[in-house]
Amino acid sequence: GAALRPAWAAAGYPERPIRLVVPYAPGGGSDVLARVVARGLTDRLGVSVVVENRGGAGGAMGLEAVVRSQPDGYTLVLLSTSHATNGAVMRLNYDVVKDTSAVGMIASGPWLLVAGKETGFTRLADLLRAAKEKPGSLNYASSGTGSSTHLATELFARRAGISVSHVPYRSTGLALTDLLAGRVQFMLASTASVTPYVRDGRLAALCVSTENRSSLLPDIPTAPGAGVPGFSATLWHGLSAPAGTPDAVVSLLNARLSEALQAPALRGQFPRGGVEPKPPTPQAVAGLVASEVEMWREAVKTAGIKPE
Repeated sequence: GAALRPAWAAAGYPERPIRLVVPYAPGGGSDVLARVVARGLTDRLGVSVVVENRGGAGGAMGLEAVVRSQPDGYTLVLLSTSHATNGAVMRLNYDVVKDTSAVGMIASGPWLLVAGKETGFTRLADLLRAAKEKPGSLNYASSGTGSSTHLATELFARRAGISVSHVPYRSTGLALTDLLAGRVQFMLASTASVTPYVRDGRLAALCVSTENRSSLLPDIPTAPGAGVPGFSATLWHGLSAPAGTPDAVVSLLNARLSEALQAPALRGQFPRGGVEPKPPTPQAVAGLVASEVEMWREAVKTAGIKPE
């Protein structure tokens, strides 16, 4: 039974390679992060941690495969904000909170609210004023209906008291192409994906989505500081395992993950721009995931988005 499992299950662990499922296509920010972490864990666990990409349904398919796996510590998954938003907008065959065992946090950081050059906006106040003068005239891009960027922007518009129009894209890359071309006016995007365009002046960064300024982007104001009180959304990534994974295995993985994240060599490989390593306890991560699912459910209700 489960009560007997922890003592012996962790005794020889790990004895063979560990699979780290990344529920997205290769090449994106999440994938880069997972590969850095996999190398750090491989060095510290003495067995290979192999990244396996299983994209589809905004991360939902890869996570479903993991929650159905043996809870033996040999299958892990990169969990992120989008899994909490999926829990709020999709009819899933599993429960993001109950069917996973949190191992640890990997990183978190703000989204950046960026506006296209043609808008002439240089501060958040400019965008808010334009949206209030002509409700519905500003279009914002997202990486898909029900995606985390869609929900976060809806939440932002609610808190700001503005009415804006949503234009969904299949990916952040496609959304950025249209934003740079002036076909849409603004979007919330990961700092890693837009920092290069902000640096070369092709996009204006109007605020960060978090309550505190980012230590990596200290000049950019927070949304509350720039006129939208009560808005806060974080882009986070954590490591999880299937529910029922022995506590001893979870503790060992958490300890090795924390060591890896504190190593300067690993921190230097993190995708540039706004992503800060964060290694709290499994309990803290489990609490964060649960509170995020609640927050996004609330956002979905207020925005009137129907579960798909």
